[in-house]
Amino acid sequence: MPDLHRRRLVSFLGAGLCLAVPAVALAEGGPEHAEPAPRPRPKPKAKPAHAAATPAADPHAAAAPAGHAAQPAVPPEEALARLMNGNARYVDGYSVHPHGDAPRRLQVSAGQSPFAVVLACADSRVAPELIFDQGLGDLFVIRVAGNVVDDAVLASIEYAVIHLGSTLVMTLGHERCGAVKATIEALAGRGSPDDAGTRIGALAALITPAVRAVPAGTADTLDAAVSLNAAQAAAEVFAGSRPLRTRVLAGQLKIVAARYDLDDGRVTPTKTQQA
Repeated sequence: MPDLHRRRLVSFLGAGLCLAVPAVALAEGGPEHAEPAPRPRPKPKAKPAHAAATPAADPHAAAAPAGHAAQPAVPPEEALARLMNGNARYVDGYSVHPHGDAPRRLQVSAGQSPFAVVLACADSRVAPELIFDQGLGDLFVIRVAGNVVDDAVLASIEYAVIHLGSTLVMTLGHERCGAVKATIEALAGRGSPDDAGTRIGALAALITPAVRAVPAGTADTLDAAVSLNAAQAAAEVFAGSRPLRTRVLAGQLKIVAARYDLDDGRVTPTKTQQA
């Protein structure tokens, strides 16, 4: 797709790919995709409904050859529900830390079938496996400062969807993102002199459209830009890849944008200004 046409498509999509996520748990899939039960705690508390989990799949089940999906693809809505249910457990303090034992390590050593792709910032406080309470082989994680999309990132996402069977792509921005803040400062003429001679400007160039799209008079420019930047990344994934776009339109893939709150650990859909 020519760059000009792609940029227009990305601009048109905007927040259209930021889909609402229910606050309560959605229906889980069958036992072959279920999560392990929580471990006993010294002082057990009454667990919320979203903390319940069914037994995990047989850890000794045969895996497919390396690099290929070992199990049937998870429907996109179920994949999204798993992420949001896991985040609810994490926020409420009921993480079960599934798929982290030796049998699981052995199971996925011969092949992987991550149900979701998460494009997140490289910030040390934003670890998708932790904040979504997932384990080995569950997520295909791509992390880069500012959760931006370039050719290498897009190719990685395409690989996970086309060859590994992932049915959900989430572009995840986060509260007080340093890369977004640095871009805002640079555009205002207050860039750090320490960045001279570095490649940091390449990140800022990819984040700049989101910063410039923040409506004048917005109370919190940084937070608005964080949400817009996540939405822009989701739009870039959709516009930049014909195979992924085809899967989305066929209902086989879902692309969503979200924001992570550093303070309470909650992941929510981004809310952006409509075009």
